[in-house]
Amino acid sequence: MKSRTSISLPLALRFMLLLAASMLALSVLFVALLRLSVTHKQDSDLAQGISLISESLASRGTDELAFLELPYYITYAVWERDGRVVLSTNDSLLPLLESNGKSRTHFEKDFFTDSDLNIRYRTKTLELGGKSLVVECAIDIANDSAAQMLSALPRLALISLVPILILSFALSFLISRSTIRAFNKLRSDYDREKAFTSNVSHELKTPISIIDGHANLLKRWGKDDPAQLLQSIDAILHETENMNAIVTTLLDMSRIENGTLKIEKSKFFVTNFFAKLKDEFKITHPDCTIHIDDEDFLEIETDEQKLHQIFTVILSNSVKFAGENCTITLRARKIGSKIELSASDNGAGFSEEVLVHVFERFYKGDQAHDRNISGAGLGLSIAKTLALALGGEIRAENAENGGAKVTVRV
Repeated sequence: MKSRTSISLPLALRFMLLLAASMLALSVLFVALLRLSVTHKQDSDLAQGISLISESLASRGTDELAFLELPYYITYAVWERDGRVVLSTNDSLLPLLESNGKSRTHFEKDFFTDSDLNIRYRTKTLELGGKSLVVECAIDIANDSAAQMLSALPRLALISLVPILILSFALSFLISRSTIRAFNKLRSDYDREKAFTSNVSHELKTPISIIDGHANLLKRWGKDDPAQLLQSIDAILHETENMNAIVTTLLDMSRIENGTLKIEKSKFFVTNFFAKLKDEFKITHPDCTIHIDDEDFLEIETDEQKLHQIFTVILSNSVKFAGENCTITLRARKIGSKIELSASDNGAGFSEEVLVHVFERFYKGDQAHDRNISGAGLGLSIAKTLALALGGEIRAENAENGGAKVTVRV
């Protein structure tokens, strides 16, 4: 978890910075386009105002300018260029400027007693009655609503950027952590399958080598020695059985993991289930003592064949590690809506190093995979997979008497 967080934070910060840079760039572009639009609108209004004033001057002179309908935000002045005499204006404080037919911006600091002058203006020169007249129209940018909104946009963009960045950081952190979790799971699956393949190769390589060795021995001289012939044939048959068991187990695990394993539930009494297990093991292991301790008429509903396979693995391990003369106790208790079945023996139990790995594939309690202990180390792994397939759980621990104890709850 700590590793995922340490990786997720830099990724989230990078994403947030990238988003911030993108948003700032888009904001600058948006403000620039909006400013261009506002400026274009102002220039259009100024040109229209000058056109109306010029037409009025040409037809009625300066007397009718006071009655001319102009937008309320446009100020104007008509003045003589030579003497700079103002003939008509709706703003006596409007400075007399010239722009030669183009729209321009004029700024004067502290022009008014309480503020600056900031206008966008446009002029046009007319020759009328032998005089050179200048028609000037202006818009006060400081009081123009569109201009005010435009000036406030950068500040609003920065204010709105903060919660967006916080939200983007949170989302990118969650997304990156989920992505890393999925990647780690994929890597873990890959490592597990890689180890699985390595273990399969190891498990199959040993019996193949033994079979190959005995076959070559028989080919050279062993077939002429009856004792050696019998020993080699027994060894070959034994290793063939081991290989067949490994392959069969792997096929079972493949069916379980691919979801092709069918669960067929039925109701049965635990006493009968334990009695069947006891009878089967007494035939194959007559020196093994099995005690049954369960509640009377305890009924369970699950897949009996799969549960039987689980306990066959558990009992086989007890005989394998505790010895043929071991004593096994089968217990059953009802805990809430669940039924807990357990098998404990009088063997050496699990060491702390082994206990955390007992359900792992190919684990046999030592790194060398001792060939003196038969089996591929897949039994308890399959038992766990079957228990999960039945909607239950399985755990391993040491019994009170020091032996091994495996409990299945379904």
